[in-house]
Amino acid sequence: MQIREIECFQAIMTAGTMTRASQMLGISQPAVSNTIATLEHRLGFQLFLRKSGRLQPTPEALIFYEDAQRLLEAVVRANEAATRLRQGETGHLTISAFPGVSLKFLPGLINRFLETRENVKVRLLSRSSHVVIEQLPSQMFDIAIAEKPSQFAGVDAEEFTYACHCIVARNHPLAKHKLLTPRDLDRLPFVALFRDHMTTYQITRAFSNAKAQWNVILEAQYFASLIEFIKSGSAVALVDPINSRGFDDELVRIPFEPLIQYQIGVLTPQDKPTSKVTEAFLELLRTELGSKAVRCEMAAPKTPGSPAL
Repeated sequence: MQIREIECFQAIMTAGTMTRASQMLGISQPAVSNTIATLEHRLGFQLFLRKSGRLQPTPEALIFYEDAQRLLEAVVRANEAATRLRQGETGHLTISAFPGVSLKFLPGLINRFLETRENVKVRLLSRSSHVVIEQLPSQMFDIAIAEKPSQFAGVDAEEFTYACHCIVARNHPLAKHKLLTPRDLDRLPFVALFRDHMTTYQITRAFSNAKAQWNVILEAQYFASLIEFIKSGSAVALVDPINSRGFDDELVRIPFEPLIQYQIGVLTPQDKPTSKVTEAFLELLRTELGSKAVRCEMAAPKTPGSPAL
């Protein structure tokens, strides 16, 4: 049976005549008549009898009509589901990301994404960057976000570069400065990530070139730890705008020179088809990440070791 045949049958049951059925369907009366004749041939029984200029359903037609209605309702639901899938409004999305973006940045973004997609389910996995990168071959994710190592393998990667800014508590003596340099921070209490992080080598070189002392009183694995320490203390840190997002009411951001670059990658498996839901979220993610990214003329310094996050 063809769906068109069932639609013609339903139209006649509703309208009562071939003429009205053809008007409902927007096709000619002979086309409706031929379609019903074909359907009767497929079914092996007659559907209508002519009586007083109208078509009277046979007992078999009345029984068949219930199943035909359910079939057409199922087709409508399938078409609606296909539309939602095509528009990225239904499906599943798994995101694996390092804590710097999974704790503050991504939850708000996912919430915005789901506001118009009640049929989408999201799994957000929080992993250190080196774990995210190690799990890339498993393809257990649709999107991964990790700090940039020397290179990403086995995935399609889109890289974003950010300029780190200095963050201080609002009552810090430096809070009113418009720009800070290593000389301004000479010997001041400083909190930083471990020595193998991509930003640490750059900061060390910047202070050395300025002949200033980088007085690190706390080393931590995550930017979030540095930020929490800064909120309640007198120390200073250099953090990118993505990791520090969400703390605008508690911290002051101050531009820093020379440029300290921080890079992350948005990754998708090369051999795994990208769903419409994934494409829709990627578009939103690129917009948000790109709004804070910078175009850097200088090449990023080569950092020994792997990212700490």
